Amino acid sequence: MPAALIFGITGYAGSALARHLVGRGWTVRGIGRSESAAADLESLGVEVEIADVGEPDELKDLGRSGDHAFYLVGSISGHPDWTERVGLDGVVNAEAALADAGIASFVLVQTMAAYGRGSDETITEATPTQPNSQLGRISLLAEQHLRNALNKRGFPARFVRAGTIYGPGRRTVEALRNKRLRMLGGGENLSSRIHVQDLATVLAAVAEHGRSREIYLAVDDEPVSMADYFDHLADRANVPAPGSTPKWLARAMIGGFGLTSKLTKGHAPLGHNLYALVTGNYACSNAKIRNELGVELAYPTYIEGVETLLADEGDHD
Repeated sequence: MPAALIFGITGYAGSALARHLVGRGWTVRGIGRSESAAADLESLGVEVEIADVGEPDELKDLGRSGDHAFYLVGSISGHPDWTERVGLDGVVNAEAALADAGIASFVLVQTMAAYGRGSDETITEATPTQPNSQLGRISLLAEQHLRNALNKRGFPARFVRAGTIYGPGRRTVEALRNKRLRMLGGGENLSSRIHVQDLATVLAAVAEHGRSREIYLAVDDEPVSMADYFDHLADRANVPAPGSTPKWLARAMIGGFGLTSKLTKGHAPLGHNLYALVTGNYACSNAKIRNELGVELAYPTYIEGVETLLADEGDHD
């Protein structure tokens, strides 16, 4: 029976992965920060420990021989110090804690931030990186640390760069209805998405059948502009489409939010990392996960995936 160790198990993607693996008969355990989410997972037989990846002592003796480890801890809108703590320091601490445990794989899951503004051409695993944000630079430093560990002692690291993760549980329709969601600059840029349930499928395939050192793009079949995505979702949900904030105004807002974040050491509603991600052009290919790993997606495009958001909205009415 395969065994999973999930860093960030109480987060949105981490908990979805845990549920997916439990459904496949895996033994699943992990660390997270939300006690309520931990209680939900424990009811499924998942072992959850509340711990901080930024504290090396809290990760001691965590790994077991044969584990497939998944690292899904990160911060897009947090204070820069926190982004570095969970995006780089946590990776370093996790690798150190698992270095001698004899794990089977270590899957680092990150965003498209390494590609900076993106590309007018289709992005593949071979596309050069060109980060334009702290998040992108931190992502590459974390990857490089794991590559060094792989070169020195065979640490079984492999890398997943995920498209925009969506799915039930994020209250997106509710945000549209309450006019709390706005696009930046009109939303004409293309992005690749991945339904959270399909992301779990991809991660399991990378762990079991992927190759160490390799990069895998976790995206669906059809890139879509933000405007087209939200227009379709709004139409299906019968709610108003989101408005648009000019990019110049968004950049001005980032400065004010950034000051607030520094003073409160909290999360800014709009920071440079998030701005860079939602305005980049990330039309990606999923040929590698399909051809090399044999992944079959339950939601190959946003058209199918949006329907799960509508069902989720009904559950909350």
